[in-house]
This record gives sequence, C-alpha cells and structure tokens, in this order.
Amino acid sequence: MNSMIRSFVVAALLATSVAPAWAGKGGSAGQIKSAVASGSVDAIIAEIERAESLMCSECIDVMTNLLDHSRYEVREAAGWWFAKRPSLRLMMIDQMVSDLGSGTGVSVRNAADFLGSVRAVDKLGALTAAYDRGVSAEARLAIVRAAGEIGSRSGNALLLKGLADADAGVRTMAVASWRDMSGQAGAASVVALLSDTDAGVRAQAAATVGGLRELSGRARLETLVVSDPEATVRRNAAWALGELGQKESAAALDAASGDASPLVRGVAKAARRSLR
Repeated sequence: MNSMIRSFVVAALLATSVAPAWAGKGGSAGQIKSAVASGSVDAIIAEIERAESLMCSECIDVMTNLLDHSRYEVREAAGWWFAKRPSLRLMMIDQMVSDLGSGTGVSVRNAADFLGSVRAVDKLGALTAAYDRGVSAEARLAIVRAAGEIGSRSGNALLLKGLADADAGVRTMAVASWRDMSGQAGAASVVALLSDTDAGVRAQAAATVGGLRELSGRARLETLVVSDPEATVRRNAAWALGELGQKESAAALDAASGDASPLVRGVAKAARRSLR
C-alpha cells in the first residue's frame, strides 16, 4: 500500500474519530492483531466484523495490510470494513485504480478484490483496461470476480472476455459471475462452455444454464447428464434439466436415474419429477 495514501487514510480516520479503540462491537485493534497472528481465517474475519464501528488510528495499518492477505475471504472482509467508511473508501479506490493500471499480478489481484468488495460500479472500465493489458491469470480471475461482485449488467462485456479466457479458472469464475449478476437476462453466452475441455467449467456452466433457465442449452445438458465422465458435471446437468422443466428431457433423466453415482441418481430422480 502506498505510504502517502496510508497517511491520508490515517488522517481522515482521526478527523472522524469520536470513540476509543473499544468502540466497535467488542472489537479492538489488539484483538484484530491477535487474530492475524493466529493465522485463522475465521478468527480474522470475526474480528473484522466485530470492528465494524471501530474508529482508531492503530487499526489502519492492520486493515490495509489485510487488503494484501493471501486469502480472498480476508481481503474481502477488509474491503467491507473500508466500505463502511465513505471518505476512506473513496481514497482507497483511487489507490486501487492506480494499482490496476501499473501494478504487478498480486497488486492487481488485490486491487480488483477491493473494488469488487466495495461495489465500485464506476470502475468497471478500469477493471477492463487492467484485464486487457495482459496481467496474470490470478489477476484476471480477480477482475472477473470483481465484475460479479459489483453486480451490474454493464460488467457483462468484461465477463464475456472471461468466458473466452485461456485459463480454466478464469473461465469458471466468469461463468459463476455471469450467473450471479443482478438482473441477468439469460445464459446464451454460457451454453458453449457446456462443451469446455475442463470439467470444472462444464459443471459451473451447467449450474448457470439451469439457474438462469436458458432453454437453448437443453440438448447439450441432456448429453452431459448421460455421458460426461465427471459425476459433478452429470449431477449439475441433471439439476439444470430439472430447472428447465422440459418434458423432452425425460428420457435423459430416466437414464441418469440409473447412474453409478448415488448423488447423480438422486438429483436426476428429483429433476425428473419436476418436468412439465
């Protein structure tokens, strides 16, 4: 984190501070530090949440350092903490946009995660520009995840890039983000990924096609549910066919009801009962 921006953040926090270090919901800077030292992700997140209303200069360094944590869940929680403080949020956004434009893979990843956690919808252009400049797969994954977290359909153009990414992890995240986008109209753009070479992508695509009830994926789902080598894909395809609810899928679901996997069999039988 840039030292100058950190100084500004500290100054802004002090200017608005009206309570001692125990002003959060039982939280304190010391408890946050202890949780960090423990190495427990759950403990760190719990202390960040307890510090929701905490106003103290000591906690700034702790929280800014957590924006660089190796675990996404911690970075997301730290971003949420800053999102509760509008003036600090704006200053941090400026720094993160700078990191998107010139940072390394890790700093771009962290910046994207922050922008997603604070729902910075007006920074989708900056996220797209970072994606386009050839950052690492880890950073690209964070960028498409941020688009999903922001939740605006204006991020669909960025997600389309992610759906065509060379990295399977990025494609998987783009598919999940597409499904979770608020007000998403359909999943026609995802149907092609039902034939992806990566099983994780196929499984996520099946869940998305079903979740958004994209009827154009029905035939491919019927093929997956009876022939895909991965049980997770077959299970998700069975569930998706149940969500589509088309009587034409009865034969495929009847066949899947005899699958070698008990999980696939159970989902297929339940899906069969939901057909119209």
